[in-house]
Amino acid sequence: MTIFDILLIVLGIGALFAGFRQGIITALGTAAGFIVGWILGRLLSPFVESLSTGTDVMDNPGVLMLLASMPLVLSVLFAFAGSGIGAWIKHNMDSDLGQGIDAIGGTITAGVVYVLVVWLAAGFIRTTPLVEPNRWVADSTVIAAIDRTIPYSSQNALGGLAKGLSASGFPQVFSGQPEQIRGVGEPDESMVDVGRSVDDSVVKITTTATSCATGSEGSGFVYEDGLVATNAHVVAGSTELAVQVGGKGRPYRAEVVEFDAEADVAVLRVAGLEAPALDFGSGLGPGDDSVVVGFPANGPYTISPARVREKINARGLDIYDSQSVVREVYALRGIVREGNSGGPLIDADGNVVGMVFARSATDDETGYALTRAEIADELDAGAAERTPQPTGQCTN
Repeated sequence: MTIFDILLIVLGIGALFAGFRQGIITALGTAAGFIVGWILGRLLSPFVESLSTGTDVMDNPGVLMLLASMPLVLSVLFAFAGSGIGAWIKHNMDSDLGQGIDAIGGTITAGVVYVLVVWLAAGFIRTTPLVEPNRWVADSTVIAAIDRTIPYSSQNALGGLAKGLSASGFPQVFSGQPEQIRGVGEPDESMVDVGRSVDDSVVKITTTATSCATGSEGSGFVYEDGLVATNAHVVAGSTELAVQVGGKGRPYRAEVVEFDAEADVAVLRVAGLEAPALDFGSGLGPGDDSVVVGFPANGPYTISPARVREKINARGLDIYDSQSVVREVYALRGIVREGNSGGPLIDADGNVVGMVFARSATDDETGYALTRAEIADELDAGAAERTPQPTGQCTN
């Protein structure tokens, strides 16, 4: 149990005590306000998104995070308003409820509302690139228990704008094969220095896709002069692509010269790209240090230390969820978010040992990277190809 868990428990006890004192009518007002706020937030999210589409607003991660939190914020605000209305109703009515029933009902209702608030807040944090809060959520025994109790994704409960923080969806790592999370020590924070040393070879990729619902954003790395490796799901369906070294400065136009929907690997050829190529390492074993670098949630260059849980052959699906594939992958203990897709997995010597492509569906502190061996053929094919290749269908 972490300090964050203790804080959640203390706040929960406070909520139960408040419900006990206020009684069931006030607590029901709080619950009703919470539900109304959540429904209103869900209804407004698509409307706000449609108004913002095509403007610079949706390119600002801070604004996008604020908009994505709308259901959570409105739920809390309306809960406070509902509490006040409930207290007023209780004050102005003659209640036949006994004190005991009133207090017990208030306690139960307040507890349910508190659990829902924590659940939604955790879901919002999971959609952000905030590393430390994500670790608090991932390590929380309390939140894990809530997730097991509520059979629905809290990220989905926040609505479409929360999904908008996720620029490109991950493919399914496992299909017909259970995911097993192997225990391993915490990542080494000193690996941040290694991540800083490679930032001039890591690029942010943004796409325009006229036939897709939205464009996408992801990460990539320079592996030969003028060649960038990334995931196929980052560029799927794209009509125009641009890369920025370190996520800032001049955008370079790029062309897809290799696209493999099964392996989830793509290669971009970028004319005039001024960025050094990274070297490849020999590989990693269980417990080895590594670092994930890239641009989660269309944000700035982000460094996330990681540690290898194991190397496995994972039976999953291609980027369109239509074909069964087997990939050699590293299971990592670390924070991986949408937007990290296509970024390099770096070893302690600053060499590329894999390509980040997915995160766990069940554990917030587990991500997955394709091994060097898994991506080697596609990278070689891309280096030999000069003609632009089709980018397949959209994934969104």
